Amino acid sequence: MKESLCRKLLSGITLCAVFLCSSCISQICNRPVPINNPDIGGGKILLYTTEGDFKGAANVGHLPDMVTFLPDGNGLVSANEGEPADDYSVDPKGSVSIITLNKKVDGLVQDVTTLTFEGVKVPDNVRIKPGSTPDVDLEPEYVAVNEDGSKAWVTLQENNALAIVDLKDKSIMAVKSLGAKDFDTIDIDSKDGAKVSKAPENVFGLYQPDTIVAYRTGGADYVVTANEGDDREYDAWEDYAKAASLKKKKGARFSPQLDRDILGQKGKKKLRILKDMGKDANGVYTQLYLAGTRSFSIWDADGNQVYDSGNDFETYLAANYAKVFNTRVDDVKKQKDIDELKEDNIPYEIIGKKAYFWEGVDARSQKKGCEPEALALTKIGSKTFAYIGLEKQGGLFIYDITNPKSPVFVDYFNDIKYDALPTRSGDLAPEGMVAFVQDKKHYLAVANELSGTIAVYQLANDGRAKKLDSLNVGSFDEGAAEILAYDSKGKQLFVTNGELKTIDIIDVAAPDKLVKSGKIDFSDHADSLQSVSVKNGLVAIAVERK
Repeated sequence: MKESLCRKLLSGITLCAVFLCSSCISQICNRPVPINNPDIGGGKILLYTTEGDFKGAANVGHLPDMVTFLPDGNGLVSANEGEPADDYSVDPKGSVSIITLNKKVDGLVQDVTTLTFEGVKVPDNVRIKPGSTPDVDLEPEYVAVNEDGSKAWVTLQENNALAIVDLKDKSIMAVKSLGAKDFDTIDIDSKDGAKVSKAPENVFGLYQPDTIVAYRTGGADYVVTANEGDDREYDAWEDYAKAASLKKKKGARFSPQLDRDILGQKGKKKLRILKDMGKDANGVYTQLYLAGTRSFSIWDADGNQVYDSGNDFETYLAANYAKVFNTRVDDVKKQKDIDELKEDNIPYEIIGKKAYFWEGVDARSQKKGCEPEALALTKIGSKTFAYIGLEKQGGLFIYDITNPKSPVFVDYFNDIKYDALPTRSGDLAPEGMVAFVQDKKHYLAVANELSGTIAVYQLANDGRAKKLDSLNVGSFDEGAAEILAYDSKGKQLFVTNGELKTIDIIDVAAPDKLVKSGKIDFSDHADSLQSVSVKNGLVAIAVERK
């Protein structure tokens, strides 16, 4: 149907209808509906059908890092991180965008409201970069929405805070500091093997969650967080450093207690700390703060913690995975470093210009430990289960969180081959998760960033996971599998592929025989992608401006 014919059809018709043709999308209504979708110079949320047809785009804030549909499918929320340039010549404001879709025309953006933190009261204990201001420095990372679509919770990872958003009034209700966790039972010694020792006094961790998911139980809303931890590493500002290096190279001063218990200990002096925190009025470090808490937490609707898993992860891994406790796949590029691997008889493999190898036991203890990052919740029968993926150590912890104040450990799934070369070790670095129900059975799909694989698990009534299949979708360590979403109608997964800059479509009609069935190529509209969400036949893709 040609555009001229569409215009003729429009004349004289007052009933509401929609005509779709190859050259136009025209809405015929007795009253035109105003569109509010201003270009504010930020990123975009691209909208496609599940068949890959482009429908439109919403203009949102800078660097939309995560997007999710509202439960009814009539809108979306995006967390726009607003990361700075390497030299901090530009540092866009972080923001949250609320997108309303037209209820009569699929994929038509009706309204976009982008909320910044200007004028929002921010507690003094929310972490802000020295010399910056909250409205500039706050960086939204991930979004969770409650069941009725009235409220959203947004993690501000680098800031160790949580933003609470009223989706009806389209306003930021509050910013809540998540506080610090005493590391008295967390292992920070890289020389004591698989042992969870008592850490010295005055050592704390910031929760700094990445993924957040909401659920309702007992008539109340709660959110669950995976407390990965994060630092900033830019040319103009790095906030994470080894304690010993700060003292030796920067002349940093530490209290006598920290000098003795941290700097004076071989297995602790290289502890990575957030260098902008912990100093007294004289510039002396009297407390040390680390990124991440190696745990998952549950918070009430107001951002108050009701549960934290403490040192559960570390205790379990030390007891059951002693030979690979706090390890990960690392890489080096310099020839002298590769030669050292040879001298130390450490198995490695060359991929591109890097040598990849498994670090030794305890290698992560002075850093961020196992790094809980991926997270998904599902309800099976009357129980709600949480699945927490460990980015560095690997594997999935499973908890029954039906009672948010008293979760119960269920299981830990890990089939990684730590004695094999990295590319033959299995599914590595879970980045994204989605739980879904298909043909009356419960499943969990996991996108593994390092290995570039998609794994699907069947979930038993008690929450335990059984792996059905794993599909390689790209090159090792190229970000070929990151974030994923499930389409119930098509029985397929939509996965962000950072390597090919596409959305890969994975057929899961037979969950034990995964097949890549197609892709969405958005190269006409953007160069890179951050997140994907699917609802009611629409695919939303969060992208940076081209």
